[in-house]
Amino acid sequence: MSKNKYKIIIMIVISLLCIIFVYNDHFLYKTPILKVTKVENKLESTDYNNEEHYEQTITGIVMNGKYKGNVLKTTNRYSKSLVYGDKIEKNDELLVKLSENGKQIINIDNFKRDKYIAILIIIFFDLILLIAGKKGIKTLISFITNVLLTVFAILIFNNNPSINMLGLYFIISIIFIIFSLFITNGKSKKTLSAIVSSIISLLISFGLSFILMQTYGKNLNIWSMEYIDVVHDYYNYFYVCILLCGLGAIMDIAITISSSLNELIEKNNKIDKKDLLKSGKVISKDIVGTMINVMLFTCFTSVIPTVLLALKNGMPLASALDFYADLELTIVLCNCVGIALTIPISLFISILILNNSRKAVIKHE
Repeated sequence: MSKNKYKIIIMIVISLLCIIFVYNDHFLYKTPILKVTKVENKLESTDYNNEEHYEQTITGIVMNGKYKGNVLKTTNRYSKSLVYGDKIEKNDELLVKLSENGKQIINIDNFKRDKYIAILIIIFFDLILLIAGKKGIKTLISFITNVLLTVFAILIFNNNPSINMLGLYFIISIIFIIFSLFITNGKSKKTLSAIVSSIISLLISFGLSFILMQTYGKNLNIWSMEYIDVVHDYYNYFYVCILLCGLGAIMDIAITISSSLNELIEKNNKIDKKDLLKSGKVISKDIVGTMINVMLFTCFTSVIPTVLLALKNGMPLASALDFYADLELTIVLCNCVGIALTIPISLFISILILNNSRKAVIKHE
């Protein structure tokens, strides 16, 4: 049996063990977990919009804590559209609040969803490892590092509310760029050019966005952001959204251009600078449209459900877009500017660094 087959078998075994563990990790929770064993549905009423409302009688068994094994009953209400309440089904696991004697369910707080998230993470990790091999390990290390950095930044801001949010995330963004590109691509000239290109592109694009927002952004519907009442530094909050939203796209463009030009130079060490620039422009045309569409579709995921709900409740389309999509579209447009600027900056920096490196090699030879 080949080494690859052994690796696949080991990966499958580890994945299955992780899934089994997550399905039985109730002991890790302090909050009581109720596993639903029986559900009885009953139509309760129909409102003026012909929306059907149901009442459920839920029977379940407590899976953890000092009341583990207790069989309890409670009720749940939901509408057919699921706008009002969630439909509970057999074998669902619920996070609940119990009475002091553990004989009554006071409230259903939420669903236990960690197993679904764990399965998605495991599939993601397995696919990355299968497709990218050793490179995939570096990608996962970069991914985990970025997650840890994000958590670290959140903890810092939470423990030091007076700290400047924008300054903190600017530093974190630079660290994101350096760590991500260095870990995934190693120590090389193409990595250096990608890092320099990404940082310069980020600074210039964000600088332009900052000036634009300071000049014309006073009439933005900042107050329409969720939880804005508890975010006193809301303009910096908005700037952080602009900063982080386009970071991945900027890095992707920078490393794609840098890697492509580096490959051309390695294949033909005597390639003319004009031909290198021409090839870079062709590559840029192929990726810029895709990256802008990624930004646009990212915006759609947050905007469309809310806008559709507003339209369903009789709000005109123009008003719904102005009220719910104004901020998201502004963020997307600011980052599209950043994506467009990244292309010439990456081309210039990559050719400068890689071409000088090539000259040094030729001179040495």
